[in-house]
Amino acid sequence: MPKEKKGSASISTIIITIFAIIVIIALAFFYYYLTVRPYPNDNVFLNIPKVIPAQNNLTPPEPAPEVKSFFTEVIKFVPPAILPSEIKEGDCQINSLAQPYRQDAFKCTAAKVVYDPCFSIALSDIAYCKMNPLQEGSDFLINLTKPLPLPIMPQNISENWAWFVELRDGTYCSPYTGARPIFQGQAAFYGCKSNIAGERIVLMGDLKKGSIWTAEKITLVKSGSDWIIKSSEEAEVKTVWQ
Repeated sequence: MPKEKKGSASISTIIITIFAIIVIIALAFFYYYLTVRPYPNDNVFLNIPKVIPAQNNLTPPEPAPEVKSFFTEVIKFVPPAILPSEIKEGDCQINSLAQPYRQDAFKCTAAKVVYDPCFSIALSDIAYCKMNPLQEGSDFLINLTKPLPLPIMPQNISENWAWFVELRDGTYCSPYTGARPIFQGQAAFYGCKSNIAGERIVLMGDLKKGSIWTAEKITLVKSGSDWIIKSSEEAEVKTVWQ
């Protein structure tokens, strides 16, 4: 019996010793890991690149330009309250051909030069003339040597007619008051100002009325004794004077 107790004690001692050795080895490895491994910085530990903050003095982007709606402006022309000082002698023979739909518009002559339209004003012996409403100082008065003729209005009033037209590209035009030129079987109703030598611009037919008026703009060039079409486009009208 005493021999069996001694054998059990020996086995227990061996197990405790082995467990203690394992614990000591584990503690030693853990201590070595903590003391030898370098302490990581934040960037290495998180594995993300360091972000440099944006500079506050950078110029902010310019705001996008405001988009404004475009509409054709229709001006019901009236002579100004302050009249020009330039006065010419002349008379008005008939109603205006440039603006035939107004009772106060006339075709007048001064010093053998025809002006159309000129407008009657409160002074019965004076007519007011301005051929280009875009040109400052181009207006003048005609001291009438004869009374104004009685107005004769057409039976049908056209609302898409104008005595002066400005296109959106800056081209300006006025109606033909004599024979209208014909191009490829179509009549040009308006002649326009061109700044290019040897070039001619016309508007074919009537203006097309809408929130944005349009016109068929034809650019012509000289070819021998004839005019040929260089380009054609549906042009937007910026302003019309009626």
